[in-house]
Amino acid sequence: MTQLRYLSTTCAVCGESCRFTIPEAAGSVGSRDLDTRPAEPLRSTIYAWVKRCPSCGYCAPDPGKAPDGAAEAVKLPRYRWQLDSRKFPKIANTFLCWSIIQEDLGVPAKAAWASLHAAWVCDDEGADVPARVCRTRAADLLRRAWEKGERLAPQPGTDEALLADLLRRAGRLREARAVVKKTLEQNPQPVIADILRLQVRLIAASDRSAHTVAEARRFRQPAPL
Repeated sequence: MTQLRYLSTTCAVCGESCRFTIPEAAGSVGSRDLDTRPAEPLRSTIYAWVKRCPSCGYCAPDPGKAPDGAAEAVKLPRYRWQLDSRKFPKIANTFLCWSIIQEDLGVPAKAAWASLHAAWVCDDEGADVPARVCRTRAADLLRRAWEKGERLAPQPGTDEALLADLLRRAGRLREARAVVKKTLEQNPQPVIADILRLQVRLIAASDRSAHTVAEARRFRQPAPL
């Protein structure tokens, strides 16, 4: 059972006192999903990864800290709309607001991660359409990060494997297939190749559900593209 503690801080944007209930550090036991989502118990602590100031709505991993420009981003019309949008679960809105801040500050890689985390929240709530929207946003931000020379992971092929999963689960199967084909042609590391070969099978079956890295390791034979 995950132990809880409290974090008391002062919002770096509005100066109001905030108190959050957060879990103690937790690891994960089991295989990650293909989109890097960890297993339990870490998986269930997602609600605390980003926090929201109840006064001004500033969303961040630690509202007591704010990068330069964050206060201005919080005032953006699209930020204010996203903060309480009824189209997404509340915690997903919190992640998406943090994503908007990172995007506005010119850090698309971090914005992509936050949008992916929002998709995980939507998955847990059974909100399929919002989850697809979040994954599409994450995919677009990931590509934007590449244009700036940023990578989410240092190992060659890892970003591409993540992009393929984002596109597949968003229902953009033709795009996902093209990413997989191009990346396999570059002879990636075995674990990446295993993941991509599983993606080939999932795309062919129009399977948009979550799958794990452990599943990918069971498929060692090449799959037709």
